[in-house]
Amino acid sequence: MAAKRSMITFATDPETKERIRSYAEAAGVDVSTYVMAAVGAAMAHDDQVARTFAPLDDLIAETEAQDATTGRPPQEDEQDSVPDAEREEISASLDAFFGSSTRHRGVA
Repeated sequence: MAAKRSMITFATDPETKERIRSYAEAAGVDVSTYVMAAVGAAMAHDDQVARTFAPLDDLIAETEAQDATTGRPPQEDEQDSVPDAEREEISASLDAFFGSSTRHRGVA
């Protein structure tokens, strides 16, 4: 038994309608088939984008939930800190590049 079909109607300007018709004709299909193929391709693209960015979306949601839990930004002592040895190495690199005056301006 064939699946029940439903109709979708949309309005467009005459120029776009003619372009769609000519593209469908060039593809050797009727307008409905052409439009459904284009819609299917667009949906497949959107699905691929959603799959690609899902891990990032999950990370953003997790981070937003954590912020909502505390109701405030992380305090300085809660943030990741740079170990003293690494901080000294960074300062030495900055001093070598910029000169020691950078620390007096709040850098490193």
